[in-house]
Amino acid sequence: MKLFYVLFLIIISISNLFSKDTQKLTLQLDWLNQFQFAGYYIAKEKGFYKENNLDVTIKEFKNKTNLIKSVLENNNTYAIGKSSLIIDKLNNKNIILLAAIFQTSPLSLMSLKKSNINNINDLKNKKVMITPSARNSASIKAMIKSQGLSLDDIDFIPHSLNINDLINGKTDAIACNLSNEPYILKNKNIEFNLFNPIDYGFDFYSGILFTSSKELNTNPQRARDFYDASIKGWNYAFSNIEESAKIIYEKYNTQNKTLDSLIYEGKILKTFAYKNNPKYLGYINPSKINELKRLYLILGLAHNSKINLDNFIFDEKKVILSYLESKFLKDNTFALMTSTKNIPFSFKKENTVKGIEFDLFKLISKRMGITYNIIEKPKDLSIFKYIKTNDIYFEFNYSKDLLDLDKMIYSNSIFNIPIALATSNDKNFITDLSILSGKKIAILKNSDIYHKLKSKYKDINYIPIKTKEEGFKLLKNKKVFGYIDNVLSLSHTIIKEKLPNIKISGTVPFNLEMRIATNKENFLLINIINKIIPYLKKEEKEEILKQYQLTLIKQIDDYSWIYKYILPLLLVLIIISIFNNRMRKEIFKRKQAEKDLKDSANRDSLTCIYNRGKIDKLIELQIKNSKISKEMFSIIFFDIDNFKQINDTFGHNKGDSVLIEMTSLISKNIRETDILGRWGGEEFIIILPKTTSDKAFILADNLRELISKNDFNLNKHITISLGIAQYTKKDTKEDLIQRADEAMYYIKTRGKNAVKIL
Repeated sequence: MKLFYVLFLIIISISNLFSKDTQKLTLQLDWLNQFQFAGYYIAKEKGFYKENNLDVTIKEFKNKTNLIKSVLENNNTYAIGKSSLIIDKLNNKNIILLAAIFQTSPLSLMSLKKSNINNINDLKNKKVMITPSARNSASIKAMIKSQGLSLDDIDFIPHSLNINDLINGKTDAIACNLSNEPYILKNKNIEFNLFNPIDYGFDFYSGILFTSSKELNTNPQRARDFYDASIKGWNYAFSNIEESAKIIYEKYNTQNKTLDSLIYEGKILKTFAYKNNPKYLGYINPSKINELKRLYLILGLAHNSKINLDNFIFDEKKVILSYLESKFLKDNTFALMTSTKNIPFSFKKENTVKGIEFDLFKLISKRMGITYNIIEKPKDLSIFKYIKTNDIYFEFNYSKDLLDLDKMIYSNSIFNIPIALATSNDKNFITDLSILSGKKIAILKNSDIYHKLKSKYKDINYIPIKTKEEGFKLLKNKKVFGYIDNVLSLSHTIIKEKLPNIKISGTVPFNLEMRIATNKENFLLINIINKIIPYLKKEEKEEILKQYQLTLIKQIDDYSWIYKYILPLLLVLIIISIFNNRMRKEIFKRKQAEKDLKDSANRDSLTCIYNRGKIDKLIELQIKNSKISKEMFSIIFFDIDNFKQINDTFGHNKGDSVLIEMTSLISKNIRETDILGRWGGEEFIIILPKTTSDKAFILADNLRELISKNDFNLNKHITISLGIAQYTKKDTKEDLIQRADEAMYYIKTRGKNAVKIL
């Protein structure tokens, strides 16, 4: 029986050769990169999105980003929001909530212990920093009002997003994220108080993944695939917090956070994700949504109480039908027409219809909530004119291109079944049909594959046949070189008939597409089925295939066919796989050689970082991009202090090792998006995309301290002097470099081992 699973996996693997094209989409975050979005980074970095044929671009938040508008206008496919999305829904915005990663919001209010603000009422006549949007700070304002304090009694000021304003007394309290600001104050040994809305009965969601109703209705499979991969990413992130934090630190650390702070953030956020024991990660409770709706109405942030929120929450098991589609299913009865002579797709056993068609539509009908009859398809379809029935007839179709499109309508493909070539045992394995020029190949004349092959491989001598039996008869009598059909039908006949001299010798670059067809006036049925198809799980469909393969194998007592027929099929697939792998490896080697050649021209031979010529070009490119995107960037120009003394005292070899170790150390402590290059001698430049001079200063000072503490195996302190320049729209490349260079030399002439912005 184990050998069957090998065969089954082979068939499935062939199907996977014809996978869908990758779909590109964007995810818009509602804040800057940090562990708050770890699940999405992990889904991207670990290939979970790629496994679902998704190419996802993750975009950081910008001050002017309108999350709702960007999704509804399809500038972004998906986005992250807060509980205030309920207000947008109440304002008739067509959005759908997919998942609430954090069951409780980490938004809280913080004050310093020394301020003597020990309860909510102590906030009277105090300055409180919160975000200007009332909807985003609703939980905090609700908490304040619940304690009998009027909002007018508090001096609300715009949030500066700078914790130092609380430390320095510019504000008495500040809205904070429990996974961020408390960590900063703890590290500074500053005592603080927290006022958490959940402790006052206000339990809000946070980190809500949402999309537009249009996206869900138009691309239900993509929505489900994105949802599945994202949840998988979050489960991995919370199960591997340190690894995930390191990935963020190395690749998404635009805020220059420390690794420890990211790990702390991950541990705190994990508690919020699993708080209140949700049914599953990302669960959205309809009752909680309605409670929040009521609260927003009470707070006066929403006014339309009549909006129904029933379809506001994504249900991966639910197919969304329109009123007309639901009425159509309710008002009609249905009948499946089947030939019962197309094993393993449809056949009779003990006077009962069985097969892939029967089980597949049984699965679909369950999702539709209907019952249906099964009718054996007559040779003359005109007899239906004389049968009094109101049933809507439909059937499975395998040759869409050959039917009358003016009368029939078809569903999307449900199964893609590989087409294969059967030959006598004495024939070689076929990896390319073009080598069959002039050979006689039997093929069903009513199949669309016949016409596709005739168009692509014109030199093959095709022998059109009416039945599968005729094809095998011609093959057994050596009247044809081979017979082409779907792999399930071929394998079934070879196994059942115990054909000792026939084997499957290769595959054809086309699929048999299994669809449902009906009369054109029944377009609503096809609309409904097309909505259901994406919700059919891969495991459910594979189980149907597996069931009928097992049925066929149970009919066989002699297992010698495995060695005669199945092993040759396995061998041909192995040969094809080896050939393809060799091709891929050769292509990879060539590309790698080209890359190495380019790198050798762009890299410094000693340190292996970018050389002056490459850095020069990259700064030009960064200026060009900044003019288009209007985003700032900065550069750091630094020089090793007294490097000549190192060479003179310890020798040039030791000096070279210092350069190598220093560039390695710096490379590990800058972001992946930052670019380090050697300008010449002991001078270096770092390009910092999307970075202000203030943020560049923090990074530069960290690097300065890092270098001064490193021993470099010299028993001597080595220091660096650093100059910073931020790009302005008037700058040329020369202006920018000169300004950073002047800032560095300002430091060199005034004691060294420091940072200067110019």
